[in-house]
Amino acid sequence: MKQTVWILLMGCWLLAAGCSKSDDSGATLKVSSEKLTWTSDVLLQTVQVTCDGKWTAKSDVYWCAPIQSSGEGNGELAIWVSPNLTSEAREGIVSISSGGTTRRISVSQPAFTGSLDDYVYHLPVVFHVLYKDKSDETQYVKEGHMADILTEVNKVYAANKMNIVFELAQYNDKGEKLEEPGVVRHEVNFDDYVPEEFLSSQNEDNRQYAKYEQNLKKYINIYVFRFKQEDEKGTTMGISNLPIVPLSHPLDSLPATDGANDYAYTTSPWGCCINNENIYQWQKENELNPRYIVNTMAHELGHYLGLLHTFSEDECRMDDACSDTHICDYVNYVTYMSAYIREQKDKGVEIFNLADIAKRIDCKTLEEYVAHNTMDYMYCYNDEFTPQQRQRTRHVLWYAPLVPGPKLMNYNTTGKITRGSNEKTDITEKIQRCPGILRIF
Repeated sequence: MKQTVWILLMGCWLLAAGCSKSDDSGATLKVSSEKLTWTSDVLLQTVQVTCDGKWTAKSDVYWCAPIQSSGEGNGELAIWVSPNLTSEAREGIVSISSGGTTRRISVSQPAFTGSLDDYVYHLPVVFHVLYKDKSDETQYVKEGHMADILTEVNKVYAANKMNIVFELAQYNDKGEKLEEPGVVRHEVNFDDYVPEEFLSSQNEDNRQYAKYEQNLKKYINIYVFRFKQEDEKGTTMGISNLPIVPLSHPLDSLPATDGANDYAYTTSPWGCCINNENIYQWQKENELNPRYIVNTMAHELGHYLGLLHTFSEDECRMDDACSDTHICDYVNYVTYMSAYIREQKDKGVEIFNLADIAKRIDCKTLEEYVAHNTMDYMYCYNDEFTPQQRQRTRHVLWYAPLVPGPKLMNYNTTGKITRGSNEKTDITEKIQRCPGILRIF
């Protein structure tokens, strides 16, 4: 798998009012309202457009825009709106035009009066299920299964009062309603793919898959496919891009550049990758499954929101930039845990005490502790985030341009390039890879 939280919202607008005849095309254009107001609680709305010709829709403000920029005839128009987290009210205009007729809808948001720290971010997620064999349910994941996983992930974040809710996207960034909320399926010509290469901007072969990407300022993209294993000793379960922060608001251990500020798409896939080999790995009550897909997903989304591993793969020379987490030497832990399990199996023991196999030695204090943090790995309770981890995710949600949710800075939400463009984006790449799970169980 491979500072303060603010949650993104997908909002909708629905357009507009009146009925009139186009002066030069004869088209009749009707919309439902001439004025729309959204509070910080509104996530998504739709509006019906009635027209006997072609029409276009646009906005003059960055914080709300029709997902669909054009259409023909009657149809439902979804509108994205970013909640207002500022102390000032804001207003704008959404225009719908057909022929010589334009209907203008005034849109407004009141000033935010609540606590920024208490604001709950709602982050739309799109799972890209990549399959070669549709009959293989590991590749072509069962309908509804991704929703079940996300439900359990949200429980982990809620239990830690992270004020983050991951939601299945209802529309794609073309304004089309998704047949299965939050899931888009793509037939591919590969059996497996090295996950680091899939996300790497240096790999030109992967750029064909960037066309699947949904607007990064409005969605979290998660790619589900079979990982090609280069290490025979283990299985990598997930990998993720780390967020980029602007130069004006840096965060320890994250890439900082203004190169991503005005982009909504990248030339290579950007997001989280999940190994479908473990997609149905579940966990029974009072048991621990180190391949539990919910823990993997919660962990990878933590990376995407700026959290690092709570262990060091470099002899305790690395940390996660949070002083309130325990950090252990990963190699030493694996050595201890492997010896412990072999020893217990030699004694005929097949069920292990989690409190024993989740033991670690703190790199800083040399004290023994039992691992609970979601950003740990292997045998761990996977049920905890710390206050400083929460603050890191808040900072990312407030400022990182390629993470959805309302920001405390203004960014171009439509982007300078579109999918399939050969234009290079000036982005500092940083990927968080999770170490392989040793096959010793």
